[in-house]
Amino acid sequence: MELLNRITALLLLGLGLWACDGKTEIPQATTYDFPTPVDTGNKPIEVQEKQLYDLGGGVYLTNDFPAARLNAISRVNDTLLAANIVSENYPINNSPWYAFKAWASDDQEVYIKLNYTRAKHRYPPKLSADGKTWREIDAERVTVEEDGANATIKLSLSSDTLWVAAQEIYDTKRVWTWAEDYANHPYVSLSSIGKSGAGRDLLFLDINNGQSGDKDVIVILSRQHPPEVTGFFAMQAFVERMMESAQLEAFLKKYRVVIYPLLNPDGVDMGHWRHNSNGVDLNRDWAYYRQPETRAVADHIVRMQHESGGNVLLGLDFHSTYNDVFYTQDKAIQQTPTTPWFREQWFQALEDRLPGYKVNEKPKGLATPVTKGWFYAQFGAEGMTYEIGDRTPRDTIDLIGKITSEEMIRILLENR
Repeated sequence: MELLNRITALLLLGLGLWACDGKTEIPQATTYDFPTPVDTGNKPIEVQEKQLYDLGGGVYLTNDFPAARLNAISRVNDTLLAANIVSENYPINNSPWYAFKAWASDDQEVYIKLNYTRAKHRYPPKLSADGKTWREIDAERVTVEEDGANATIKLSLSSDTLWVAAQEIYDTKRVWTWAEDYANHPYVSLSSIGKSGAGRDLLFLDINNGQSGDKDVIVILSRQHPPEVTGFFAMQAFVERMMESAQLEAFLKKYRVVIYPLLNPDGVDMGHWRHNSNGVDLNRDWAYYRQPETRAVADHIVRMQHESGGNVLLGLDFHSTYNDVFYTQDKAIQQTPTTPWFREQWFQALEDRLPGYKVNEKPKGLATPVTKGWFYAQFGAEGMTYEIGDRTPRDTIDLIGKITSEEMIRILLENR
């Protein structure tokens, strides 16, 4: 109740620029005491050693590239190798990311046992010949132990490099390349709004048509958790369809869209299961912003809102989990949303356009300090965690992303 009272007070006061002793202060994100606090102070991490492994018999593996995760590997016998896959620290959720390259001096079959530390096998391996085009390994080439703790994969090696990863690899360089494709669009500006804990740029796309003043703002976030690639794919499809829309010019005369497609560049390039370079889950740091990534992004969103002079209407945070799900704000808690009509219309439109598809909505109240609750606490906005399943077919991900983008534009223009 105390938190709700604080939120109501903020909404009544508004979050405009204010004067203090005759000086204009730069607005910052407000801190909140969420009901279930999380310690987001820096934690020690285990940094893997990047190296080339010579396993004998003409077999080689390496983890010396961005997004790799292979803590150690050794030969057990003529055909079996044992790989250790260890998280950056603990406790951590079950997202055992792995990624390595393998090849051999002559054609041969090898078995690699993935030994996880305090985790269970989750991601069926994806294979690639170039690190760009991927396919899931044939099911008969994966054996998972009865308790689900470890898995053994059978690989056909040759002198050509084989990429093996838990999901498709989208490191910071590839995300920047994707974003740079839009940099020449007249409505798009691309920049960095700050630095991560390890000094990587925090990417920002500003999509706007004309003046920023008196425009409501839509915020899009992605990749707080490194392995959650399917959520990133949905975000890509969402943005790409928006930029192709015949209504884009009209939409951007009324709204401004701000995109932070890679909140955790350190975790992505360091091959982390979940956390940033300081060993912290960024999506539990939206109360006191103890991490440089959340502080930079939260303050930047607040400044964008002030600059636009309108409201932040919608915050979409793209993630991945075991199955498709939309985590929304419990309506019993969300007393004064800026767009009380949006959610129901949006989900209904998705179901109408995808016969047989049922939106899996899971409303939750304000508990841990995640973006969904933060958008409401800070702005009174509709905040959603847009989750895509680990194994949702890629064409389905693309279709869902495009439909939700089209329907967002339609609904917001009709209800303006």
